[in-house]
Amino acid sequence: MQLTETVKLYPNKYQTELIKATMSEYISTVNKLVFDAANGRTITKITTADVNTILPSALCNQCIRDAKSIIRKYNKALRNSNTKVRLPVLKKMCCYINN
Repeated sequence: MQLTETVKLYPNKYQTELIKATMSEYISTVNKLVFDAANGRTITKITTADVNTILPSALCNQCIRDAKSIIRKYNKALRNSNTKVRLPVLKKMCCYINN
């Protein structure tokens, strides 16, 4: 049986800046991958070794997954719409921590 516990963290100033820098890098990496995919580069076989970023490999892998998801939704919207669909861009910082 697993128990889930909610913990509230109070990071200091250095940790806050580190989290903000990591989330900014995350957002820019996802947006770059989405832009590359929209311009014809295939991201179906991309790995963390192919992505040039300062993020840990687990976050880099999540960037690739998010970019693939965004592109799938974008392509589906293009197929189902007669009008022009804008390319989605991530802007808002959001951080979920597990374990």
